[in-house]
Amino acid sequence: MTDSERAEAFRQAEASLRLEGLDPAGDNHYEAIKARVIAGEISFAEGKAEIVAYHRHHARAIAAA
Repeated sequence: MTDSERAEAFRQAEASLRLEGLDPAGDNHYEAIKARVIAGEISFAEGKAEIVAYHRHHARAIAAA
């Protein structure tokens, strides 16, 4: 998969998320992972795992506060 194909996949996924009322764009952590996936440094699965782990940790920190 090329960089442009990966970028298009993100564009489509983000459009779907916006339709659901969610928009990850602008979140620094998300954008950094997105850039690494598009560049081919990590796979989509690895990026997803990092994003999920980050948000789970963040949610636990908020719940504990």
